[in-house]
Amino acid sequence: MPTAPNPSALTADGTAAYKQQVDAAAAALPDVDTAAPTVAVVHDTDLAPILQEGRVERTIPHTDLPHYPGTSGTLTVGTLGETRVVELDQTLHLYEGHTPREVAFPVRMLAAAGVDTLFLTATAGSVAAQAGRGDLMLLTDHINFQGQNPLVGPNVDAWGPRFPDMTEPYDAALRRRASDAARSEGISLRKGIYLGLLGPHRETMAEHRMAHRLGADAVGTGVVPEVLAARHMDLNVMALALLTAQHRTGGPVASSPDGTVLQTGRSQMHRLLATLIGGDATESR
Repeated sequence: MPTAPNPSALTADGTAAYKQQVDAAAAALPDVDTAAPTVAVVHDTDLAPILQEGRVERTIPHTDLPHYPGTSGTLTVGTLGETRVVELDQTLHLYEGHTPREVAFPVRMLAAAGVDTLFLTATAGSVAAQAGRGDLMLLTDHINFQGQNPLVGPNVDAWGPRFPDMTEPYDAALRRRASDAARSEGISLRKGIYLGLLGPHRETMAEHRMAHRLGADAVGTGVVPEVLAARHMDLNVMALALLTAQHRTGGPVASSPDGTVLQTGRSQMHRLLATLIGGDATESR
């Protein structure tokens, strides 16, 4: 008796099965594509829901989405201002044992459902002397040191080109609007380059120095697979990182502030995203 193709297999049959699973999950989302444009917010931080500032229409456990690789968390659909929003409160990580395709699955699903703009939130450690614990960093670029890529395998031409352009993965217009919104809200917003590592161990001091010398400003274990999949499917992407640690790269590091600083950073991240999205973050660029 023939077995069903493995959707993680890097073969034509496996890739076709993976696309079928993504399409099935996208079809299960409630009316995502009835209003355009649509924004998605995917959290990798302990952040209050952005849609608490707007109108929630429906919340779905991830386990109710066909083929979704995560076993916890929820997806919420609603509106903020005039913008249609889909919010996922949990991301998947390579270090948890997920395949690159599984990590990219939520973004693929959202894009297939009609989302055209993606906001990512993440935590990261600072390797820049001027950026410390509790600061917000707007990602301007990244370096993939994870050793894995969700684009490996047969290409799905309906999703995007075989060799997508990654010279500017983070949308310049969205970054400008984020900077303007931060100034108007009185929020200090750093800018920097993210170095994506596999994890889950904490990096050595030598690895922190390496990241700094390579030109990175922050290190973390997420973001990169989602951005690769999003840009492959032509989504506009913006990513914000909450810096939860300041790593030693040479000289002494100031003592860490208490947890209230991180909570302030989360509150500022929430306010900044709500301002961007509620003010129509997908307006003509």
